[in-house]
Amino acid sequence: MTESIEIKNVGPIRHIRIDLVKPMTVLIGESGSGKSVLMKTIMLMRYVFKLINIHSALKNSGISSPLNLSLEELLHDDMVNYFKPLKDAVAEVTYTVNNKYTIRIHNGQLVIDDFFDVKSEDLVFLKESWVTDMRSAIPMWINKRVGMPDTGFYFKETTEDFHKASAAVDDLPLNFLDMRMEIKTDDQKRKIFLAPNNGTYAPVELQQTSSGMQSSAPLLLLADYFARKFSFKDAIQRSIVSYLYQQDNLKNFRPDLEFSEMPKIVHMHIEEPELSLYPSAQCKLIEQLTHIMSTAADDRKMELMIATHSPYIINYLNVIIRKGETLTGNDLGVYRIYNGELQNLMMKTEAGKWIVNTRDLTEPMTNILQEYRQLNK
Repeated sequence: MTESIEIKNVGPIRHIRIDLVKPMTVLIGESGSGKSVLMKTIMLMRYVFKLINIHSALKNSGISSPLNLSLEELLHDDMVNYFKPLKDAVAEVTYTVNNKYTIRIHNGQLVIDDFFDVKSEDLVFLKESWVTDMRSAIPMWINKRVGMPDTGFYFKETTEDFHKASAAVDDLPLNFLDMRMEIKTDDQKRKIFLAPNNGTYAPVELQQTSSGMQSSAPLLLLADYFARKFSFKDAIQRSIVSYLYQQDNLKNFRPDLEFSEMPKIVHMHIEEPELSLYPSAQCKLIEQLTHIMSTAADDRKMELMIATHSPYIINYLNVIIRKGETLTGNDLGVYRIYNGELQNLMMKTEAGKWIVNTRDLTEPMTNILQEYRQLNK
């Protein structure tokens, strides 16, 4: 499955185009530059394409029903305002899969051609996961120790996935921290502990650890869950039954309909993986994430999209692709969002090797040095 996307006038985004979304895409930019808006828009379009795939698979199997999708019902939290029609500019999105299936948003409306059906050979089943930057608050709600406020759609999505992941995974190496995660059930309550590999102190419950651990451990747990434990069989069954119920077509449902041969892709959209982590730990975390992605179960492909403020992560991507063990330059896209537009940071050396051009990311340090020198004149 190949994807391209063009976005105009959505929130802080003026005009962005990505001709080929890579299996691992990393976005960097200032706060409020539009990184999360870009990720949420891509996730939205992927979710719409997922629903179209389910509709097409059923139609190809002889079950025909109209596909009625409302953009207003699909938008969540702050995204509702970003797609409202403006006086001087129109919010537009064009998303294309395999160079032949196109979904558009124009003037606040979702536009899907009436003849849009995915051919059997192009069918794919997608799982879209959002990992919020608020995830460090999850440990407080693991066993409902604190009542959950109205935190919005994206936090709830991450929390629900975390509960499923913690029920499916017993333990997990956290190599970037030189620790392990241990999940135990006590009086029907799940307790999550982090234990040092060298055994210098006893395991500590997740909510009692540092903010960096509380942010990064759930992220790794979710990645491992979607790479190895997430059941596409159950997800396909839930999606099909839900869709048929909404379309009042359950009476035509045949349990022996076979969708298991559809290619399966997990898309993880991660906000700020580096939160509260020391620079060296940030680098090791990204390396472990790429390892999980490259060793996903045989029945699925896993792809990552990351929004970050960390120049350490961007620089360390060069180390990862040079090693060539978990990620290659062909599978990596790195972009800087600046003034509402996109700057491609991937380039090839004279020897034909991919590198991430991090030159512009040194500007803050250079400016600090210049200011310091000015004060000493």
